[in-house]
Amino acid sequence: MDWLRAIKEDIKNATVLRLPRPEGGYYDYIVNSLSSGVPEIPSEALWGCAFEIARISDLRGVSKVIAPEAMGIHVASALSMVTGIPMLVVRKRRYGLPGEIEIRKRTGYEETRMYANGLGVGDVVLLVDSIIATGGTFVAIIKALEARGIRVREAVAVIERAELNGVERVRRETGHEVKTLIRVTVSRDRPVILG
Repeated sequence: MDWLRAIKEDIKNATVLRLPRPEGGYYDYIVNSLSSGVPEIPSEALWGCAFEIARISDLRGVSKVIAPEAMGIHVASALSMVTGIPMLVVRKRRYGLPGEIEIRKRTGYEETRMYANGLGVGDVVLLVDSIIATGGTFVAIIKALEARGIRVREAVAVIERAELNGVERVRRETGHEVKTLIRVTVSRDRPVILG
């Protein structure tokens, strides 16, 4: 059974928007249910993501599944239900709680800050997101957590924008290999699934 069939069909029918980059030029943004929330996310897509991520991940010793707000939350929630591992969200809002970790990130289309709470020295985490494009979110989170003594056991994205080389950037800047389930590229303003 192809657990990712619903997501693949959704990607094939996705819209591509051209967003301005902070430094000039444009970024092709794929609007689809899993990584954009438009239209609705089919439940079979969430189950498929959870089963496949659990299948390819080393979960030994993982104390928390973590995901960046907003479009990683549903993937982490489904994975938490399948594995029984608690989850937490790396938020866009600062709460100022004791031990809060500030994360500065730069992606293909924005520069922002994120905040992690509820993590401490010795925690072992599985970092998941719906998509990896330039790798900016993964690099920022991994570096900030590891600087605080938190171990990132695995990093997984459902969709990889292959032409933007985010997986390679994460490997080069953090030493972590981001596992992905579906590799895509944008060609002639359309998403194309690779391999």
